Amino acid sequence: EGWKNLIPGKCWYEAVDEARELVDDTVLTDIQGYDIDGEMVRAARANAREAGVEHMIHFQQRGIAALRHPKKYGFLIMNPPYGERMEDKEDLPRLYEQIGEAYQRLDAWSLYIISGFEDTERYIGRRADKKRKIYNGMLKTDFYQFMGPKPPKRKKADA
Repeated sequence: EGWKNLIPGKCWYEAVDEARELVDDTVLTDIQGYDIDGEMVRAARANAREAGVEHMIHFQQRGIAALRHPKKYGFLIMNPPYGERMEDKEDLPRLYEQIGEAYQRLDAWSLYIISGFEDTERYIGRRADKKRKIYNGMLKTDFYQFMGPKPPKRKKADA
C-alpha cells in the first residue's frame, strides 16, 4: 500500500501518467539494450513498453564482447551480474575483464556501472572517477562512474 504514494499528493498512477507525458519522442536517440540472457532482454523490452519508450530502444541479445559502436562519443550504463544472477561466480572476473576491454575500444565514452562485485575497478582496468554506495533493491552495491572526455562544443551556425 505504501508504494501508492511515492510522490506527495499523487498516487502512483498519476505519477506514471505524468512521466509518460514528459517523454519527448522527437529527440533523436541511439539507445541499445544488450544482455546475453534472452529472458533479461524480453523483461527489459516489456519494461520499456510499459514506460512508453520501447520504440526508442534497440534491444539485442548478445554478450559484452560484441559491443562496438561507430560513434566517437557516448556513454554506457550497466548493471551487470555480480553473483546474484550467475550460477558460477568464478566467471565474474572474466565478465568484468570483457567489460573493460569493450570500454577501452570506446575510448572517448563514459561508463556507469551498478555492481556489488568488489573487484569491479580491478577487472575494468582503472579506478572509477567517482564511486557511490547505493542499494539495488536490498543488495548493497556501488555506482561506479568512469568518465570519458567531453565532446567538443559544436560551433553555432551563423544566422
